[in-house]
Amino acid sequence: MNAAKIVLIGAGSHSFGLMTLRDLMLTPELRGSEVALVDIAPDKLEQMTNLAYRLNEMWDADFRISATTDRREALPGATSVVTAVEQKHYELWQLDIDIPRRMGTQHLYGENGGPGGMFHTFRQVPLLMDIAADIAELCPDAWLLNMSNPESRLCLALSRYTPVKNVGICLGAYITQNNLAQRVLGLKQHEIDIKVAGINHCHWVMDIRRVGTGEDLYPEVRRRMQSVDPKWEPLSQECLRRFGFFPGPADTHVGEYLGWGWKFMPEGYTDWIFRGAESEQERGAKVHALASGEGPLDEAETTMLNSLLIEGGLRWQTVDILLSLLDNGNRYILSLNVPNDGYIDNLKQDAIVEIPAIVGADRIYGMGMGELPPAIAALMELQLDIMDLVVEAAVTGDRQAALEALIIDPTVPDPATAEKILDEGLRLQADYLPQFS
Repeated sequence: MNAAKIVLIGAGSHSFGLMTLRDLMLTPELRGSEVALVDIAPDKLEQMTNLAYRLNEMWDADFRISATTDRREALPGATSVVTAVEQKHYELWQLDIDIPRRMGTQHLYGENGGPGGMFHTFRQVPLLMDIAADIAELCPDAWLLNMSNPESRLCLALSRYTPVKNVGICLGAYITQNNLAQRVLGLKQHEIDIKVAGINHCHWVMDIRRVGTGEDLYPEVRRRMQSVDPKWEPLSQECLRRFGFFPGPADTHVGEYLGWGWKFMPEGYTDWIFRGAESEQERGAKVHALASGEGPLDEAETTMLNSLLIEGGLRWQTVDILLSLLDNGNRYILSLNVPNDGYIDNLKQDAIVEIPAIVGADRIYGMGMGELPPAIAALMELQLDIMDLVVEAAVTGDRQAALEALIIDPTVPDPATAEKILDEGLRLQADYLPQFS
């Protein structure tokens, strides 16, 4: 296998940094690789670096570890760059939820779609474009593996406005697979295969098969769903009833793209976001405790580490992508976010879609999923049109494009409300939106 230098930008994150380091270090094929940790927060970077040294020793990964607050220092020689970046994550996410609600929309999750997702895009696109410019200059052959949200929109900006090879990574399809297996079918995750198609955080499960036999399990899913707890993902259950196919990875995400999705959201479902700073402090205290020790983690510390792993510690597909880019392993990935090169026939070509794929040494081979059912395709095509306008506005600062994106968004009731949301969002987030100044 070729030697790997992997740069993790945003490595101080208690979720991204820990999960990615764990997956990398537990992969035998990557033993002896170089990993460069990058974060603009020196305290978080120092803690994650100290912890990385402990994990490296505990798992005997033989990694060469470096750390810097200057990504330009880390990028030369990189084979892959993995990004997970945010600005004042919870503080600004709260605005993305609160501003549209106060201006006249229903209560939405505010992360990837709807008005909140638009402002999230406006803040994130310049960050990723700057990183891409440095990659193009300092390590032009490297792949950028993006794990930042809003995933689809960032990948569209990168693909449309930069020369950098990039792909969007999300755990969502694996969460959907796990939920359908365990909650609905009473099976283990690895016992079923699913094929998804759509957009990030609103993929649709087009096929469900039993691994080993190829048995079509969708009839059984539809039958068993009738007795599943109606409080579990009620929006997704409703979509299955109405459209015949199950969306994922969760109602909170799917509801951002449907004008009526809010009706299925439980009371207080975004409360945890407004407690985000408190939760981060609690997680930060655990990371600090782990980073302060020396040598391999003991049993109690390992338990603490496991408690910090999000989504139950599901293994992210990042490692499989990294490996295939290095060894041409042609590994199958349950879902990736890539430009639509004929993969979904009845959606806009070159838009960013989420589909299964195989990763080779220098190319991603998307799986052809044919056509989506007409009603689902119509829902997704509208979102792709909105995405075009939002990304254009994020890159150029075009206020008219931003306004038009809101006016046609199914979660915004009328043009007057759209204009109020835009004006208030641009006013309150002006410090983070220089492209609109």
